[in-house]
Amino acid sequence: MPRLDVRFATNLAATVVQLHNSENLEEVGRFKEMSLSGGLLAGLSIAPKTKFYISVNLPLQGLIKFVGELVKNHNGDAIVKFYFPNKVAMASLWKYLQDLPVKHDVCPYCGQSVNCKIDSCLICGKNMTISDGDYYGKHLLETFIERVRMRLEDLDSSFIQRFIALMDADILNLSHETCEEEFVGTSPSLLTVFSMIRRAAATDMNILVLGESGTGKELTAQAIHEKSLRKDKPFIAVNCAAIPEGLMEAELFGYEKGAFTGAYATKKGRFELAEGGSIFLDEIGDLSPGLQAKLLRFLEDRKIERVGGKSGKKVDIRIIAATNCDLEAMVENKSFRNDLFFRLNSFTIKLPPLRERGDDKVILAKYFFNKFCKIDQASLIGFSDAALEAIHNYNWPGNVRELVNKVRRGLVMATGSYIEPIDMEINNETRPVEVVQIVKIPFEVQRQKIYDVLERNNFVVAHAAKELQVSRPTMYSLIKKLEIAVPGKNSYSAI
Repeated sequence: MPRLDVRFATNLAATVVQLHNSENLEEVGRFKEMSLSGGLLAGLSIAPKTKFYISVNLPLQGLIKFVGELVKNHNGDAIVKFYFPNKVAMASLWKYLQDLPVKHDVCPYCGQSVNCKIDSCLICGKNMTISDGDYYGKHLLETFIERVRMRLEDLDSSFIQRFIALMDADILNLSHETCEEEFVGTSPSLLTVFSMIRRAAATDMNILVLGESGTGKELTAQAIHEKSLRKDKPFIAVNCAAIPEGLMEAELFGYEKGAFTGAYATKKGRFELAEGGSIFLDEIGDLSPGLQAKLLRFLEDRKIERVGGKSGKKVDIRIIAATNCDLEAMVENKSFRNDLFFRLNSFTIKLPPLRERGDDKVILAKYFFNKFCKIDQASLIGFSDAALEAIHNYNWPGNVRELVNKVRRGLVMATGSYIEPIDMEINNETRPVEVVQIVKIPFEVQRQKIYDVLERNNFVVAHAAKELQVSRPTMYSLIKKLEIAVPGKNSYSAI
């Protein structure tokens, strides 16, 4: 089989670290020959049976680290294949190699014997002039297919799909419908969501997006807007749980000058600012009964009335609402208006939690690893087999948002070349959580369960939220909705 690269004669010391029986065994060998894709390594007492780590100190370039794999033994020496987790190491090796004596006895492209004094192979015509300033780039382009072929045995179908998508998006400059982070994956449930987004975008109906915290509800709303005829108009997002109840009406509908103390000038609300476009109402289940009535009125006549105003104004917007609550259960316990629910529920998209997305958990973890490594210039190789198994088996109560945080933590805490489960603090034991579907139980039972959790955590909201595997804003929202009085506060609303 022909080599990919021109070989260079070297005498370069190399430290080889191999994993054997759960211990790192370190040996020092010496490269007799090297190229960009491999080398001839002498001095190893034991031939590695798996991939191993190589460290070499290049003159004028410094220390570089990369991965090697044994191809075969040749007269007591090891022929190894190189893998480079980052392009800096490969470029540094090339800068070192191009000043070394070249072994041109065999063409690296076609494998035919050649005269070492010629610049190009007489058989295939490929350039072998290392001093050519464009050689490195041209060489990588000419050998790209062979380099991919060398790695085929390590590729799976999910990686191939991502690789093709990358070429389509970054090389062919094609716009993909699902390029956002929570939408990376190939599970049937996610593909159903893609189909629903396309159908919803083609209409002008109100949309209700349902899903647990961290599943990508706002991204879904953005995708619907960007694929609709309103894409050139504003997209306004409002978190109904983050704005105090007393300010929500003015925030949504605006106010006239002098309407209340501090209203020194007329201000447009979010509905007016979204004119012609879409407004995304996140955590719609947290709207007060009064605001639910005002929103229902708007859905009926499409008119808004500013606080302190005397007349209505017609507004052309599309409403996309979202919640992680069970609105049907809230309608039953009369905490959410049934007529508003039916108005919003004309087209519903249910986002699957990450635990139900099968191999997408691993695909997403690798996606974020590659993304963060590129940003932080990290030299890690990837996840260990144990880490990948832990990622696949973990329940992911915080969904994609939690996965992002776990991967980031792993990148910081990893001490070896691979991220281990302990680096991400993944615990696959079943945790005694009772509140994932808490809105499906009666009001008083909900209230008691949340109060018990708060009491166990000395009414520290952050600790209670961690036990329930929800965000702090969600925890505050539950406290407010269930009218739980916290010791030391005048009322639940003062929290």
